[in-house]
Amino acid sequence: MAVSVDVAAPPAPSVSADALLQRLLDNLLTDLGANVLESTTQRRDIYLRVPVTAWVDAAKAAKRAGFDYFCFLSGMDWMQSTIQTTRYENVWGTAEEEVTEEASEEIAQELVEEVAEAPADAPTLLTGLAGGTTRFQVMLRLTSTHEHRSVVLRADLDEANPTVPTITGVYAGANWHERETWEMFGFWFEGHPNMSHIYLPGSFEGYPLRKDFALLAREVKPWPGLTNVEPIAGEADEEIVEG
Repeated sequence: MAVSVDVAAPPAPSVSADALLQRLLDNLLTDLGANVLESTTQRRDIYLRVPVTAWVDAAKAAKRAGFDYFCFLSGMDWMQSTIQTTRYENVWGTAEEEVTEEASEEIAQELVEEVAEAPADAPTLLTGLAGGTTRFQVMLRLTSTHEHRSVVLRADLDEANPTVPTITGVYAGANWHERETWEMFGFWFEGHPNMSHIYLPGSFEGYPLRKDFALLAREVKPWPGLTNVEPIAGEADEEIVEG
C-alpha cells in the first residue's frame, strides 16, 4: 500500500534589498533599451535619465515594471548661481534706512547683471545622480507599493525651449504637478489638457524657481531666515494676548 508523506515545500529564497533593486533596474533597462542615457541606484531608489523624446515611454515602462504610485513631478535648474550662494551673506541696512523706488530698481538691475556677467572660473554644470548635459531637467518620482522601491526619471530639456510631453495619460496625478512646474520653471508640457495657472496671476512675468530669477524682496528687507536683524519699520511684533 502506498503511503503518502507530506513534505513541506522549501522556503522561498529571500531576496536582498540590493538584488531586488537590481532586478527592477534590469527590467527597466530591458524595456527601454537604448533610450536609457544613464542609470544608477542609491539606497532604495533607481535613477534613470532618458531623452525627452522617450519621456512618455519611460513613464509607461515604469508603470509596467510595477511602479504604480505617482509621487511627484518637478523641474531642476542646475545653473550655478552666484546670487543664490551669496544671498544669505549680504549685509542688511537698519530698519530706519528707507529703500526708495530708485534704489529698488538699481538693486534689481545689479542682480540681473550679476547673472549675465558670471565669472569665467564659475563651477562647471553639476546635475546630480544619472548626470545630464543641460541646465534644465524635468524629473519624475514613482514608487512600487508592492516592492517598496522607487524610480526617479529625468530628462534634459532645451534651455531656449524647455518643452516636454505630458504624462497625464499615464499617471493622472501628474496634471497638477505639470501645471506647477510650468509656472515655477517655465517648462511647457505638450498635450496637457489644461495648462493654466495655479498660484500666479496671468500677468506675472518670470519663473520664480529659476536660478536667474531676481528675488528683490530678499534684497530690500531682511530675509526671515536670517538671525540678529533689525525689526522692519511698520512691522512691529504684535503682542500676544492670552485668553
